[in-house]
Amino acid sequence: MRPTERLSADHRLIEQVLDCLDRLTHMSATSGALDSERAHLALRFLAEFADRLHHGKEETLLFPAMQRCGIPANVGPIAVMLNEHDLGRSEMARMRTALLKNDALGFSAAAGSFVEILRDHIGKEDSVLFPMGEERFGDGERNALKEGFARADRELLGEGVRETLVALADKLAADLGVPHGAARSQAPRSHSCGLRCP
Repeated sequence: MRPTERLSADHRLIEQVLDCLDRLTHMSATSGALDSERAHLALRFLAEFADRLHHGKEETLLFPAMQRCGIPANVGPIAVMLNEHDLGRSEMARMRTALLKNDALGFSAAAGSFVEILRDHIGKEDSVLFPMGEERFGDGERNALKEGFARADRELLGEGVRETLVALADKLAADLGVPHGAARSQAPRSHSCGLRCP
């Protein structure tokens, strides 16, 4: 399995929780009340798994590897992805504030914006950024990324926490009637400019 395929597998689970967030906001709109317990669980998953772990692996491992292959970080796809990570964090902060105030409308607005940002972001990574990196990575870079990703699961979250978060995502999906792996797979587009890592 290529290193970016591992990140794409994370995307499928993140999209499952985005579907749960959609369901929560729809239920809130129809009932006028927010299921704060499940909203807290969704936000916990998104903060710990999607942001700290998944985005952490991209920011500390994948993007630097791509830079070493000649893809700049200050412009182009990496710069866009970093900006979108920050936008997502801002919306998570808005969701957290709304939850503390028991503000169902505020939570729904922030959640809707977050879901839109993340779905678009995931599509760009799967179809543009990841293929761009894979075309440039040599075997050494791929192996280093695989090892780094495995190490990050332990170091960024702690031993066994990834499994706990996956179980949380699956429980949320079961409770809210969201199919597991409900995300739409995106077929990657090919890019070619001939750059490879040494």
